[in-house]
Amino acid sequence: MRKFYLALLLIISGTMVILPSVKAISESNEKHQQLTVSEQGYSLSLPGEYTLQKEENGKDILFSTKTPYTWMRIEVLSGKESTSKSYLGRSKELFDDQFGKSLKISSTFPFIQPVVFASMSGSKKETAKLYVLRETKGHPALKITMVTAKNSDDEKKLISIVDSVKTHE
Repeated sequence: MRKFYLALLLIISGTMVILPSVKAISESNEKHQQLTVSEQGYSLSLPGEYTLQKEENGKDILFSTKTPYTWMRIEVLSGKESTSKSYLGRSKELFDDQFGKSLKISSTFPFIQPVVFASMSGSKKETAKLYVLRETKGHPALKITMVTAKNSDDEKKLISIVDSVKTHE
């Protein structure tokens, strides 16, 4: 199942195009870009080692250009979706279908925004985590699917990217 999913992800990533509505609004240095995603209504700070692409309507995905197995899906939610029990249940079911049976995470979370729901699954090569973050002033409600290689420090980088997501007018 995992090999099928990885193969599917590679096929999809090979056919995806870089978001036409993503604009670099400033480049403070070569290592970070401040990007605006017009369709989703947010901006974020993206380290140079990541590529942001549109996956499907309402969902963007970023890949590490340096670390295999490292990617993250960002989905902007309405405030109601982020707290709806039926939405959270469906999200967990989809996550379990993709990554295998997951366990609810109940420890403290490193995000700026409050975490409504968190779950984790893994294999020998990767760790997958699902987070639903509550909307706060200046930050949209988000559903984050984060996949990192086992024993890598990429999760900290992905968390800093999530923390940089801000609502724009």
